[in-house]
Amino acid sequence: MEINKKSLQKLSSLSDEQLRDKINSAAASCGIDASKTAPYISDMAAVKKKLNSLTDAQIKTILSALGEENVRKIKNGLDDGPKR
Repeated sequence: MEINKKSLQKLSSLSDEQLRDKINSAAASCGIDASKTAPYISDMAAVKKKLNSLTDAQIKTILSALGEENVRKIKNGLDDGPKR
C-alpha cells in the first residue's frame, strides 16, 4: 500500500471497526501495543475527519518524520490487516 491522500481516504471509508483494526495492526508492526493506541482511536469520526483533511504536503512531512523503516513497517501492518 502506498501511503498518500487517496489511500488515506480509502482507509477512512472503512467501518470504524475495520479502521481500528488496521490502525492497531500498523501500530503492532512498529511494536506498539493496542492498549497504547486505544485512547487515540476512541473517536473514530475524528480519526476519519483527520485522515481526510491531510494534504499531500502534510502526508509527506509525516512520512519523512517517521523514517523509511517505520513507514515500511506501517505499510506492512496496513497491508497485512489485523493480527488476531
